[in-house]
Amino acid sequence: MKRIFVTLGVVIILLAFAPKNKLIGRWETKPSPKGNVTGVIFNKDNTYEGYVNKKPFVSGIYSLNRNTITIEENGCNGVKAVYRLIFFSHQDSLRFEAVSDSCTERKEGMQRTILGRVK
Repeated sequence: MKRIFVTLGVVIILLAFAPKNKLIGRWETKPSPKGNVTGVIFNKDNTYEGYVNKKPFVSGIYSLNRNTITIEENGCNGVKAVYRLIFFSHQDSLRFEAVSDSCTERKEGMQRTILGRVK
């Protein structure tokens, strides 16, 4: 019986310190020279929505494995993409590095994008 409580205690401690999804929430770029702000909202249910100037332009689903994100969206003919997430500035800024993405337009846009967490 004591062994069960010890095991249960270890599991609870591990769950308490398990990494949380650092993406959940709203992220935005700084305004471009033309004043455009691009952003994305990552939801707890593994869906996301991208927008420009608060107008939605893309949505899809994502899965996260440590610092690697796999996305599938309504653009790029449903082609999945994998990116490495690079968090910096106290985890409040984010950029993307392509691991695999055959959609050239998305790949070029993602690799140029730097997002900041909106608080």
